[in-house]
Formats: sequence, structure tokens, C-alpha cells
Amino acid sequence: MGKSEFKTRPCEWCGEPVQQPESRWRKRRYCSKAHRRKNRIMEAVAELLDIW
Repeated sequence: MGKSEFKTRPCEWCGEPVQQPESRWRKRRYCSKAHRRKNRIMEAVAELLDIW
């Protein structure tokens, strides 16, 4: 059993594998804060465009 395997899922921005924390209810969706910020900016822009 010696090898500890981390669960990973792809970053929603660039597809890099992101290590997931042990707790089930917290999921990390991005490999970095910059990607999370980029995604939030893109969502805000999309929301603005929807309004106009």
C-alpha cells in the first residue's frame, strides 16, 4: 500500500492536473490563483455583455 496517490482533476482554465485536498466537500478547480482570477474576470465580462 506504500504509495499515496492524490486525487487530481484538470484545472478549468488550462487543463493542468490540480491536486485535490482530502476533504470531500472542497474542490480545487484551478492550478493557481491567477487562473481563478482570470476566470472570474471572464465571467464578469460575459455577464456585462449579457446585460447589453
